[in-house]
Amino acid sequence: MATSLQAPSSAEALNSVESEFVAFFVNMATALSLPRSVGEIFGFLFAAESPQPFDDVVSRLGVSKGSASQGLKFLVGIGAITTVYVPRDRRTFYVAETKMRSLFSSALQNAVKPHLEGNARLLAQIEENLDQTGEQPDEKREHYRSRVASLVNWNEKAIQLLPLLDKLISLPTPAFPLNLLSGKTSGSSRKNASRASTAEP
Repeated sequence: MATSLQAPSSAEALNSVESEFVAFFVNMATALSLPRSVGEIFGFLFAAESPQPFDDVVSRLGVSKGSASQGLKFLVGIGAITTVYVPRDRRTFYVAETKMRSLFSSALQNAVKPHLEGNARLLAQIEENLDQTGEQPDEKREHYRSRVASLVNWNEKAIQLLPLLDKLISLPTPAFPLNLLSGKTSGSSRKNASRASTAEP
């Protein structure tokens, strides 16, 4: 975090390419049910050539200071961005994590896993309430218990899958399916894809 870097230029409007990066990550944030501002902030930092201070995040994206503060805190918390030191500048500067392996692993450990563990506690509380309360008829309580059992099963399987997902993301992308999508189906392409798919990470 003590990397010596040059301070960026003064804030200005996003250019067309930066805007496309921001739009891309806004779509991803929306798909993950995250605030739009989270996608905007990460997209802006991902496209940036140099570390960006809080004030520039606010002014260049046109977001409120509250949204910027919450979004930056969230992204730092899941390891999607980090803070860096810029000489002779007391402001906090931010840079985006650009390695998919590191980004995905941090998100799994710092966001997804705690969420699933929290789900387990909530489900245990529902089961306890069902055992203690007599408000519901026996038939309905059994129905609720079966639903809770399904959720417990889903949640446990999701937790068990996390290490596998973490490992899979570190493997090289097989070239052959990508060649199919691009129309490259020659014999040499398939041969090269076969070598790529069996290569060590």
